[in-house]
Amino acid sequence: MNTRDWLRLVASAVLILAVQILIINNLNLNQFMFPQLYIILLISLPINLKHWIGYLIAFALGFVVDSFSYTPGLQSFTCVLIMFLRYSYFNNLVDKEWLSTGIRPSFTTADTGWYLAYVSIFTFVFHFVLLLLEDFSFVNFGNTLLKIVYSSSLAVLLILLFQFTFNRETVNDE
Repeated sequence: MNTRDWLRLVASAVLILAVQILIINNLNLNQFMFPQLYIILLISLPINLKHWIGYLIAFALGFVVDSFSYTPGLQSFTCVLIMFLRYSYFNNLVDKEWLSTGIRPSFTTADTGWYLAYVSIFTFVFHFVLLLLEDFSFVNFGNTLLKIVYSSSLAVLLILLFQFTFNRETVNDE
């Protein structure tokens, strides 16, 4: 990644974290919807990013959200876990030629069906781990599952909306 890409990443991180912390975390949708939009920053990192940089970014994002959400360590742990699973996914299930290109997964760089499945799976796993650790009880497991499904669905919808709105890469944008 060159300097321009890093600046773009930092600017988008500040924007998305501000939306997450200032708007989404303060919305009172209902008792079952707690979407985490900021995971778009994790799942759209370049696929050949060095592991230690990816883990550091994941921890930093989780730490910032933890700091403002009063969830000590939950967001950080979940972000680092998602980054680990993302690296495992790309190293084991993706074509090695595509892995060496260093592209950022998005609608413009990948097949729409693959990208939709990729976002849905990682968003569901993120919300599953986060909300299961947050509730840490099997007493109301049905309510926890509803939270996971509703939050994941809304997060996927917001991520796709964000991608359609702000990800306007062109051929000359290198």
